[in-house]
Amino acid sequence: MIKLLFITILVIFFTGCENKTARSDITQKYLNETITIITPNLGKQISGPILKEAKQFAQETGATIRVVTPSWADTIPKIKESIIDDKINYDIFVTMTSWSGFLFSNNTIEPIPQWAKDKLDWKDILPIYKKNILSWNGVDYAYPYDGDCVNLYYRKDIFSNEQYKEKFQREYGYELLPPKTWNQYKDIAKFFTGWDWDNDGKVEYGIAESRLKGYGTILQFFTQAAAYTKYPNDKAYYFDSDTMKPRINNPGFVKALEEYIELMQYAPHEIYKFSPRDVRVNFIGGEVAMCVDWANTGTMAQNAKESIVKNLVGYSQLPGLEKAYNSQTKKWDTLFNSPSSISGNWVLLVNKNSKHKQLAIDFAAHMSSKKITSDLVTRGDSGVNPSRYSHFENNFDLWDKHGFSKESAKKYLATLQQALNNTNVMTDLRIEDSEKYYNVVSLYIDKAIKKELTPKQALDKAAKEWDIITNSIGREKQSKLYKTSINE
Repeated sequence: MIKLLFITILVIFFTGCENKTARSDITQKYLNETITIITPNLGKQISGPILKEAKQFAQETGATIRVVTPSWADTIPKIKESIIDDKINYDIFVTMTSWSGFLFSNNTIEPIPQWAKDKLDWKDILPIYKKNILSWNGVDYAYPYDGDCVNLYYRKDIFSNEQYKEKFQREYGYELLPPKTWNQYKDIAKFFTGWDWDNDGKVEYGIAESRLKGYGTILQFFTQAAAYTKYPNDKAYYFDSDTMKPRINNPGFVKALEEYIELMQYAPHEIYKFSPRDVRVNFIGGEVAMCVDWANTGTMAQNAKESIVKNLVGYSQLPGLEKAYNSQTKKWDTLFNSPSSISGNWVLLVNKNSKHKQLAIDFAAHMSSKKITSDLVTRGDSGVNPSRYSHFENNFDLWDKHGFSKESAKKYLATLQQALNNTNVMTDLRIEDSEKYYNVVSLYIDKAIKKELTPKQALDKAAKEWDIITNSIGREKQSKLYKTSINE
């Protein structure tokens, strides 16, 4: 295996010298114990708070905590290498939901003991995350760090402009409101594209969305495609769960990709270079009227120093569709379909082979605790979003501390809460080698975006390669894992 470069940050604190005198209250319960955490280097987001808390936790307990921060691309290979190489030991894996499937399925992760659940207040975790993200085959394994949920953000000041409302009504025949369907979303995006609607002397656009080749664009595509083909009461989405035949090239996904590409004309011309970060920067910079994003946009709009839209943002559910493709009957059905997306969550997983398992569990419980996460979810630079009942309580002093007005905090949280109460939910793929499946789709969707292939050609090729991956791993094995991952 190619040796990968990575950054290792040592967070080492000993109890001698001046610290012993200055901090007599330190318990030193983990003196001479060392754990290693692996988390991708995401700057201030996700990995940033972990680095900070590792330092504090080490000071308070006498532990030595090493935090290894490889690049995004190197993280999965390093985790997999550690599983087969006894010389490489990670005690805690910080992973996206889609990366956790192979760790669960290979019996690599230690279940969460009751004492840790008590410490992190397990009853406070929202059921939607317990069921779809944190458990595997009825066993709780993952410590809840980031509770991602994708929603729609719009400029409420622009939407409420009477002149614009009258003009929109004349042109489209219905009232300008936050879009309930993807067709309305397209109409509104078109309406706000190519003119100076905020009177700043510059031309603005309708939307910002991720289109740069990579995870952000793929997760956003599957989020938006859900309205077309995540049929109510059908837990399966990416595959037929019995046969593992890919669904990603069915008429629902093809139509979704056609619309996904068509929407690009209503965004800034650089959209093909947009990552999720660029989406947020363009929205909070006042360049677009709407965006679809994780909850980060909501917090960044209020507390990022670059934001010019503070208290000007409205929050809404993802648009739906007035028809949905039924993969079982292979027909389009007339119904309003509006699934929620809890794609892209980050969790902490404790290696069952950790030599200092109690220390690893203790830190994972600390990092995912109510105390730590309640502060992180109010800050746009943390990358951590709500996952607990307590995150939605009326703790407006904390939200105010990070730039939210009481009204904005209430509406932001109410929108997230509504999405998280949805019974039709799109989640990430959690099976063996999920990243390989995602990389294939990323490759071919990028070709469709660049007009090298039609959407149908791109998805047909992706489905064919998905079959190759599935056959190489074992169709029966993947079917079993897929059913487990969707609680079927």
